[in-house]
Amino acid sequence: MAGIKQIMVEASRFQMAYALFRITLGVNMFFHGLMRIISDTSAWVDGQVVLFTDIANPSFLPTLWVTIFLWVLPFFELIFGALLALGLYTYWLSVTGALMMLVLIFGNTTRQAWGTVGNNMHYTLYFCILVAAHSYDWLSIDSCRSSKVDNDS
Repeated sequence: MAGIKQIMVEASRFQMAYALFRITLGVNMFFHGLMRIISDTSAWVDGQVVLFTDIANPSFLPTLWVTIFLWVLPFFELIFGALLALGLYTYWLSVTGALMMLVLIFGNTTRQAWGTVGNNMHYTLYFCILVAAHSYDWLSIDSCRSSKVDNDS
């Protein structure tokens, strides 16, 4: 217990905030994927595809592309979220997360789902914060690996 207390004392407030934010966002993404997988991925995909073929606001995206993307997304979110929560490849996952949001925003703008786009913008901001503040990465596999390399030198 003394070891954990010492680790907590040595972290700056920014490092602690970064770690809590990264872990929370990773858990969020992990459960986005997990819940879609265990609660019937097919039904979720079918429900989303219908939104892209709505007569009132049809998307110009090919239905096949949308369907393939939606089948891959939950598995991507599951793996992505687990790695982010653990802090492995944090910088590149954060960049990838922002790019994933760009793809989701593009798709949702084609069907004029502005409320969803606004929500996606929040996630984009979260990933950009992780990229910008990456120097505060702490309590992660990445930081353990980099300090091991530093100690071995």
